[in-house]
Amino acid sequence: MFPVVGILTGKLKSEDARTLNVVRNTFFSGLMKACSLLCSLIVVPITINYLNTENYGIWMAMTSIIYWFAFFDIGLGNGMRNYLAEAISEGDYDKARTYFSTAMVILSVIAVLIGCAVVPAVYMFDLTNIFNTHGIDGHYLADVLAVAVVFSLVQFVVKNIGMVYIAMQRYAVNDFIIFLGNVLSLLAVFVLTKTTQPSLAYVVIAFTGIPVLMFLLAIIPLLRKYPQLKPSIQHIDTVTARRIVSKGLGFFVIQITSCLVIFGSANVLISHYCGPEQVTVYNVAYKLFNVLVIGYTILISPLWNAYTDAATKGDYEWIRRTFGKSLMMWCASVILGLVVLALSGWFFRIWVGDSVTIPFIVSAYVLFYVCSFNLANCSACLLNGTNTIFVQIITSSVLAFSYLFVIFVWGKQIKMTGIICLMGICYVIMGIVYSYQSYLIIRRKATGIWSR
Repeated sequence: MFPVVGILTGKLKSEDARTLNVVRNTFFSGLMKACSLLCSLIVVPITINYLNTENYGIWMAMTSIIYWFAFFDIGLGNGMRNYLAEAISEGDYDKARTYFSTAMVILSVIAVLIGCAVVPAVYMFDLTNIFNTHGIDGHYLADVLAVAVVFSLVQFVVKNIGMVYIAMQRYAVNDFIIFLGNVLSLLAVFVLTKTTQPSLAYVVIAFTGIPVLMFLLAIIPLLRKYPQLKPSIQHIDTVTARRIVSKGLGFFVIQITSCLVIFGSANVLISHYCGPEQVTVYNVAYKLFNVLVIGYTILISPLWNAYTDAATKGDYEWIRRTFGKSLMMWCASVILGLVVLALSGWFFRIWVGDSVTIPFIVSAYVLFYVCSFNLANCSACLLNGTNTIFVQIITSSVLAFSYLFVIFVWGKQIKMTGIICLMGICYVIMGIVYSYQSYLIIRRKATGIWSR
């Protein structure tokens, strides 16, 4: 029985400490993610009614732009996380402090450099054309986007406070920080609907400023309990910096291509080629089926470090069993997705009413994309855990280039459904390639690029 199922039925009998650790992380992390998901569902109709469909679509397009900044840490977050976990496990908090201090300083420098380049550039573009709208003043759009960029860059740095909790095997704490940010953002928007006229600027501040505050507050209990982790200039080390950067660059390329280009650009591309109203249609459908992504991610995220531990100890039988269960859960998620698809029309009528109409074909394509994404993520988790990411780098890079080429050449012809379908096709190909590599690794037959 899959660990999460066992804990839910109260009959879990863990075979080893590794499995028990996965179960604990999965359960509590899942609880926080479920609460965050509920907030995200509630906030959609509130925000749409506050702004209107067009302005909400513009806000969604802006979220795609600021989403990009999360990936410009060149993988330092994951690099720091791996080394930090190793140092904490060894009880070497001086080394852990060096990793934390070095990573935070490098990230701060990167954030400042990006801010100095991007914020002035925002005012140089015709944002009314980019967002395909003429009902909002271009200078006002630039001001709003600049505020969003600044807050997002601050979060770019402070979110790594959550990475420290993750390195300590306390995934649920990081998810709790995110949950608090979502709850307070929801409450802030609700208050805005009762006290102010519709304002895109207020919404941007609520959704980008509050999460920053939550991560800043989260460092207080961390440093109270572990004062030896307090970042300091004296603990910045160039050798450590090279190790962190080297470790993270591979993940950075994968994030840029598979997450930023293919997934992260969807709102902007749909807005540009199809109009901001279609962004709203896509996002409402995606938020429903994203439940499958969140649920499946909850199940497999803790496996990353568990795969690493098992591979290091040569326990490939545990990897085989666990990966098999992950694939079974993916099949179950597909079946659940078909049920959700059948009920989607009824759900949308209750959820957003007549404010947004979601065609069934859009829901079907979004489901295809979501299932494809989960398939790729299933195998990628194993590959990341065993540090065999070279094939991911090549595959995601080729597919990202092909995706953009097709969109730029035939974007207006294939329309929104075509863009969504193309995303799904990319992830299907990734899923097939990554699954084959996972098979080779489990069977100890991976050689050449399959073992890198």
